[in-house]
Amino acid sequence: MAIFKHLMGGGAKEPKAVLASLNMLDRNKIPVRMEIENSTINFNTRLSIRSATVVVAKPTHLSGELAKGGTVRFKIPDSEGKEIRMEVLTPHFNLTSGNPVFLCKVPTAFAAGNLRGALRYNTSKFTNVVLTMPPNQAQFRIIDLSEGGCKIYVPGQLARETFPIGSPIAAARITLGTKVTVVLDTLTPRNHRGQAVGCQLTVSKEGTSQKYLVHLITSLEKLITDQFQG
Repeated sequence: MAIFKHLMGGGAKEPKAVLASLNMLDRNKIPVRMEIENSTINFNTRLSIRSATVVVAKPTHLSGELAKGGTVRFKIPDSEGKEIRMEVLTPHFNLTSGNPVFLCKVPTAFAAGNLRGALRYNTSKFTNVVLTMPPNQAQFRIIDLSEGGCKIYVPGQLARETFPIGSPIAAARITLGTKVTVVLDTLTPRNHRGQAVGCQLTVSKEGTSQKYLVHLITSLEKLITDQFQG
C-alpha cells in the first residue's frame, strides 16, 4: 500500500489528497479501524464514495452510538500516521441490498492536531478484567483499555478518595482471571467522570507484563474484528 504515501506527497492540494486517499480505500476494498469520537467505541469497517458522500459499512452491534453531527475518525493504512476525521450526516441508512451503513461528509483536510494514541477497547462486558490495587488488593473492573491507559469503574463515592487526579499509584496490576497478571510501574488518574476514572499507565519492563498486555490487546482486537466479519 505504498501508493498512500505517494498520494499524500508532492504538491497535491489537501482536499484532492484526502479524496484520493478515500477513493483508494474504496477501490482496493481496504478495511480501516474507525473510532467514534468521545466514546470508547472502535470497529473495523470498509467505506465507499458515492455522490460526494462517504458510505461506511455499519457493524450490526452498533445501535444508538452514532448521531447526526457527530464525528468519526481513522488512521489511513501505510500513511505514516495520517488521519481522516468525518462528520456523520446520516447515522443509519439501508442500502438496496439491505446492508446497514452510515453516511459521512467528505472532509477537505486531514485531521488536525495531535494524532490519536493507541486505540482503546471496550472491556465493560468482561467481568474478569480488573485492576488490583495495593495495599489491600482492592479490585475495580476495567471498562476500557489501551496500551497506554485504562478506564475503571469505581462504585459509590470512592473515585476521588481512592484515585486523586495526577497522583501516581505504584504496584497496581491488571489481572485477567486467575492466570494473567500485568504489573504496572505507575498508574496515574487523569479524570473523573461519574463512577468512571480515566488513568494513564506504564507497564513494568520486567518479566512478562508487557507481553501479556500486548496479547490481551490483540485478543480484544480479534474479538472486534470477528464481530465485524460476522
